[in-house]
This record gives sequence, structure tokens and C-alpha cells, in this order.
Amino acid sequence: MEMYEEYAVLDAQIKVLTNQKDELKVKILEDLIENDLKTVDTAVGKFTISNLKTWKYTGKVSELEESFKAQKAMEQSTGDATYEEKPSLKFTSIKF
Repeated sequence: MEMYEEYAVLDAQIKVLTNQKDELKVKILEDLIENDLKTVDTAVGKFTISNLKTWKYTGKVSELEESFKAQKAMEQSTGDATYEEKPSLKFTSIKF
């Protein structure tokens, strides 16, 4: 039972740390922008603003996407598509 409890504790810690990291990321980004900086070198590493592209597509792409999903569903239902099952762990923590 010990390894199960250890897994649950680690899972909870990862969630807390991820939330803390996300909050700090927002603050650091705000600080860089506020001070008109693109990069900051620190004793623990370099922090850099990088621009990520967010694409918006035309209706044609949406139509193709729907057609693709329909084709996948059809092949799954007819058995033309094949699949492979692999063991996977799903963990659902208790609510405190």
C-alpha cells in the first residue's frame, strides 16, 4: 500500500507546484513586459519572452476537419481502422 500512497502524495504535490509555477510565470512575464525587457539572465538561468503563434483558419479547414473526423469514426465503426490496447494507469484522488 505504501507505493500507492506515495504516488497519491506526489500527484498532489505536482498539482500544487504546477499551480505555483503557473502563477510565477504570469508575474515574471508581467515584470519583463513592464520593464520593457526581452530577456533576463539570473543565477538560476535565463528568462526570455518568446512569442507563440495562435492560428485562426478559414471555414474550409473546419470543413476538412469535420470530414476527417467523420471518416475516422466511419473506419472505426466498420473495423477498417485497427487499434492496439496498452495498459495505462488512471489515478483519481479522493476529495478533501
